Amino acid sequence: MGKAAKLRKIRRLVLRWPVYLFLVAYTLFALFPVVLMWINALKDPLEYKIEFNPLAFPKKITLENLEKAWLVGHMGTYMRNSIIVAVPRVIGILILSSLAGYAFGKLRFPGMNTIFYLMLFGMMIPIQAMLIPLYYNLQRIGMINNFWAMIVPNFGIMMPFAVFFMRSFFRDLPAELMDSARIDGSNDFKAFVYIMLPLTTPALTTMMVLQFLWSWNDFLMPLMLIYEDKLRTLPLGIMFYLVGGYYLDQGLVSAAVTISSLPIICLYIVFQRSFVSGITAGAIKG
Repeated sequence: MGKAAKLRKIRRLVLRWPVYLFLVAYTLFALFPVVLMWINALKDPLEYKIEFNPLAFPKKITLENLEKAWLVGHMGTYMRNSIIVAVPRVIGILILSSLAGYAFGKLRFPGMNTIFYLMLFGMMIPIQAMLIPLYYNLQRIGMINNFWAMIVPNFGIMMPFAVFFMRSFFRDLPAELMDSARIDGSNDFKAFVYIMLPLTTPALTTMMVLQFLWSWNDFLMPLMLIYEDKLRTLPLGIMFYLVGGYYLDQGLVSAAVTISSLPIICLYIVFQRSFVSGITAGAIKG
């Protein structure tokens, strides 16, 4: 019996080795551009002038490129603008999607399924098809070239997916929790705040990371709605930063992209466990 168990274990390992090798190779392939960007951001500017080799490790590690990108390239201003836009987006989407997901997942009201499917229809419309009418509508109400132009329309664009995502978590929570809350005298809102919402922490964390990532990397909407440099977000600022005269300086370009990637990396590291558990639970429930 011992030999049979050992043989089965060895057989499983042999069958899994190709999968492990593929995953390791894919990880290295995916990380290569990121590591290369960081390496070039830390190189001495003289290395680019003397003998430039983008694949070589820096002979001297320096923060000069990062400092110049932050001060000369206005990365500090662009990052502040991205935070001003991203934080209200994320908070608003979390509040609205959790409320709507709870209503569609646990409550019963007339026309519930019809309203939900009409909301899901918004996921089928590409954002590129919305931008031109959105621009003219915002222009009529004087909402062009300010932060609200990048915040408010995002609620309508992102809500269909967020509601669909949160509904799946609320729907699979035990119905007995709602019954117990009602027996104890709680209304639907109290049951949502004190019982249901804490149980969806993995889902909320996953939604927060995804929404922050999408907002941080949003390029098309700021490009259409913002034309003053002091209001540009990071993706738009980097584009003008590159076109504005530094596109030949690969050290500064790498430094600018490195600065823009750090908040996302830090956010994922902090919420990694909840994010992975939320994605896994959503995949199982979906």
